[in-house]
Amino acid sequence: MVNLNQRHPIESIGILILVILFHIFGILGLLFLMHSNKKEDMPAPLEIRVVDVSSAASSASAQVSQPPAPEMIVPPPPEIEPPPINTEAPVQPKPPKIVKKQIKKREPAAQPAKSSASDSQNQGNMNGTSGEGMSNTPNDGPPDRSAGSRALNGVKMNYPPDMEAAGKEGRVILSCDIEADGHTNNCNVIEAKGGNSFKEEALRYVASARYRPATRNGMPVKEKNHRLTISFKLGAG
Repeated sequence: MVNLNQRHPIESIGILILVILFHIFGILGLLFLMHSNKKEDMPAPLEIRVVDVSSAASSASAQVSQPPAPEMIVPPPPEIEPPPINTEAPVQPKPPKIVKKQIKKREPAAQPAKSSASDSQNQGNMNGTSGEGMSNTPNDGPPDRSAGSRALNGVKMNYPPDMEAAGKEGRVILSCDIEADGHTNNCNVIEAKGGNSFKEEALRYVASARYRPATRNGMPVKEKNHRLTISFKLGAG
């Protein structure tokens, strides 16, 4: 006898495959339904826009017309008369008088020249120089003190040998400019007695001599045309 309840193994496999496929399709159907429900529940994505504030403000101001600003009228300033101008010159104060004090300086003592024994007799036979002190610098007034009459540097005067041998005496008057440092300048012979030898010796002497200068307000100044007299005498002590 043949058992009808026994199935062929191929049929069993086919049924098993159908059962598996049914479950698979059932699972896929559930997944599909769940996915569609999630899509419906999700909110729509937000839309982000960048808005230019300045352009928006300008467009808004263009749309809304503003009333014009009121005009400010400035009143003119009040007229003020200028003060009167004083045309008179101010009185200037008188400058104070300047009193100059005259400072008297001590005159340096003349140092006599050291002479040798051979020419001591000639030195003793001559008077030396004497200053008139009557001239001054033009346009400056007379000096407070005229230049000295005797040399301060000890220059020697020599009696001319020819005049000494002839026994003659002489006198020479000269006019010299005494500089502020005591040196002589522009010396000229005004009068000469006794011969040319006395005149030449007198010019040589004053050119080498240095005198005490004239002073004005205590300061040494140049004195023009100062007269100097040189006397040549034999046997004078």
